[in-house]
Amino acid sequence: MTNHAVAVLIISPKGIPLVRDPKKPAPIFWKLPGGRSIKNETPEKTAIREIKEETGLMLKSEDIWIAYSEERDDHNFFLIQAIAISLEGLKSTGNDGEEVKLFLPNDLKNLSDFFHPHKEVLEEIKFF
Repeated sequence: MTNHAVAVLIISPKGIPLVRDPKKPAPIFWKLPGGRSIKNETPEKTAIREIKEETGLMLKSEDIWIAYSEERDDHNFFLIQAIAISLEGLKSTGNDGEEVKLFLPNDLKNLSDFFHPHKEVLEEIKFF
């Protein structure tokens, strides 16, 4: 199946960037940046493109890896993990108006408006 979605966990010394889209219907949740593939993109290329669009960060393929994958009804889901030593280029607003904010790893577990499916995946990989 070539149709897939990615969520990207970017770990940096300053925190983990999450995004939320105020244009979405309520409730509005903080989510890991990511999205759906286009054409024949690999999960890694989808992650790099979505991160640039949503956060402004430029990741390199050698800085990312697939940490989790799951077959779903209409697509494959991938959690991509990334290490970012620098957050140079991080925007406060994504290309489509997403709000971008940094969170400390310990804060994610108790963040009441963190998108539940992303929290479940982080629990699955024993992130917290």
